[in-house]
Amino acid sequence: MPEVIVALDVCQHAMPTFCTPHTLIEYHNTQDTEVAERLRHATIAVTSAVPITAETIAQCPHLKLICVSIVGVDHIDVQACWARSIRVCNTPAATTEAVAEHAIALYFAAKRNVVRAHDWVMSGKEWENESTGMTAYDRLPTPISQDTLGLIGYGKIGKKIEAFARALGMKVLIADRKGIPDGSTRDGRTAFDIVLQQSTVLVLTCPLDESTANMISEKELRSIQSNCIVVNVGRGGLVNEEAMIAALKARKVAGYATDVFPVEPATKENSLLLSGDIPNLTLSPHLAWYSSESIERQQASIQAIVDGFASGNCVNVVC
Repeated sequence: MPEVIVALDVCQHAMPTFCTPHTLIEYHNTQDTEVAERLRHATIAVTSAVPITAETIAQCPHLKLICVSIVGVDHIDVQACWARSIRVCNTPAATTEAVAEHAIALYFAAKRNVVRAHDWVMSGKEWENESTGMTAYDRLPTPISQDTLGLIGYGKIGKKIEAFARALGMKVLIADRKGIPDGSTRDGRTAFDIVLQQSTVLVLTCPLDESTANMISEKELRSIQSNCIVVNVGRGGLVNEEAMIAALKARKVAGYATDVFPVEPATKENSLLLSGDIPNLTLSPHLAWYSSESIERQQASIQAIVDGFASGNCVNVVC
């Protein structure tokens, strides 16, 4: 029987051509309330950011494979899939370089206060008056060579960010898992708490799960140097937004630059970061992955997953 492939959010990328016999149904995007109905007759679901919950899975008796076109699968109920013997596969290497580049771009934007400086110029104020353009800075920027970049998350993206950072002349610390004390860390790793204390740039690339939710909250922000910039290209839920906003307003952290949010798309109704009047904040709309190479690799990975599954040779298996 031909596979029924349902792509829930092709707004993220175009679908490839599959070799296996199939019927392809594409949706530009899908709201949470529409997922179950759209997958009711699907044997294969393809999603980027659309969640697939246990409730949805219970209403989709034909579903055999969920292909996630990004790295993270925290929006998929993997346990429910496991219980139903539904395969979940992801595309772990498709967006590595793009996300790493974006993390470095966010670092530079926050370090040099690019957004604030842009707003200053666009305001039309004269540079020569008593409020000069240098008021875009709360503190004097320091050279890159004086920065220590702390990595929380050391998968493919973390390793690429490390390579970029070292090429720029930065010192790099790789954090071990939170809770592992100094002296018990793995080779090449530094205790989580020490990374927080010593970093002037903290970059988050780890997945979101029970062990990493609110990983950076009030307690951790008290440990961070006041000149530290936090960059998040992992998941929004890694950082407690309320605690981060309080730290930014109290000047206990130099800046927060993020491409990810606890609820997406982020709006003024669901994200405190969009409430306004928050200093040293740099935001982008979960587009770190976006590049010509990423899209080509995503399409190739989706094709390999679907065709491999149909032929009994499943790749990039999460569960």
